[in-house]
Amino acid sequence: MASFCHRCGTSLRAGDAKRMGDYAVQTAEGVTQLALISTVMPHTSRRSADNYRWAMVLSGVLILGATALGLLPIAIAAAAFLVPLTYIVYIDDVNLWEEAPAAVVVGLFVATGALAVLVSLFFYEWVFDGQWASFSGGGRSRGGIGALSFPALLIFAVLLPVVAEVAKNVFAVLLASRDAFDDMIDGLTFGVAAGTAYAAFETLVVYSSVFTAQEFRTESGIGSWIVVVLNVMVVKSLIYGTATGIAVAAFSGKGEGYDGFTPAYFANFGLAVVANIAFWLGVRLLAYLPFGNMLGLLWGLVILAALILKIRMMLQVALLEAAVEAAAKGDGSEDKRSTFLETFCPECENMLLPNASFCIVCGTSVRSSSRQAKRAMGVGSVPAASTPPAAPTNGGAA
Repeated sequence: MASFCHRCGTSLRAGDAKRMGDYAVQTAEGVTQLALISTVMPHTSRRSADNYRWAMVLSGVLILGATALGLLPIAIAAAAFLVPLTYIVYIDDVNLWEEAPAAVVVGLFVATGALAVLVSLFFYEWVFDGQWASFSGGGRSRGGIGALSFPALLIFAVLLPVVAEVAKNVFAVLLASRDAFDDMIDGLTFGVAAGTAYAAFETLVVYSSVFTAQEFRTESGIGSWIVVVLNVMVVKSLIYGTATGIAVAAFSGKGEGYDGFTPAYFANFGLAVVANIAFWLGVRLLAYLPFGNMLGLLWGLVILAALILKIRMMLQVALLEAAVEAAAKGDGSEDKRSTFLETFCPECENMLLPNASFCIVCGTSVRSSSRQAKRAMGVGSVPAASTPPAAPTNGGAA
């Protein structure tokens, strides 16, 4: 007996069209579950998600080990690029766009990284270097929060996040406006890639003194550096990526074609800006308290959790509403993502119905499957067995 409608994804047993208990990307999870990998890498299956999860955990342990040994240049550079490089591997692995799977995102990564370097140099070294020196220097230890420069706080915790978010969106939105990348999950992918790339290159500029120091190995303040590396490696990178992913996903919109610069896009762009401002205001102000670096890290995790839930709800609504619209327009045979006879769900491996948008057993969205899974499922190409026989020639059998 079917548990889900194969066209609109509605839960037939619960009668729940919104399916808050079953995440359409990976139905073993709930929509409000704080699961990072299935959120920022929606084309992964449960099996492949575990591979990325363990790869990031093991890499993170090695980076923290380098930090504990005082090898800060290695630790900070590796921490800055851990998430974005993992994301490039993910893009190449799931082969989202067969024509140029990794090249598209590598180009986005480099272009956004160049913008990040220019913006960071402008704020940290070329124009506001004096304010940055007073803001990041010894004011915390000499005068506490009373020595805080509010103009510097506004520049680096309010103005810079606004400018940075614009820079993160530029090339991601440009790619999302192309016909080949018109899906909301494509927009999310571009946004996460651009955001994490910006975070990596900004980190290189901010901590440039670490790379130019005469001593390669540091022996003092290791505990504080471990917290800083955790913030750079996980929290900052993922906040930048998820916030920009939300904005660009709203630009793409649901269903075929992109929505463009709609009120929904500007609302979600504003949400991304607010999340970044809230993160940096918290980090900067909490630094004046005892154990301020650790408190800043925890504050960042709270912001990240809120962004993850926002993305999951956006994708859930988009996948279900797009399927309903497609079902209202036709039987799905004209959809480029249509399934055919003898194709199987990549998540539970049960057979899919023809022209299905969802698996009737587990409810997984066909739209969120990777290219490899879709090829195995037969999506987008009619198998030879279903091709009608050619008309007989004159000499053929009657």
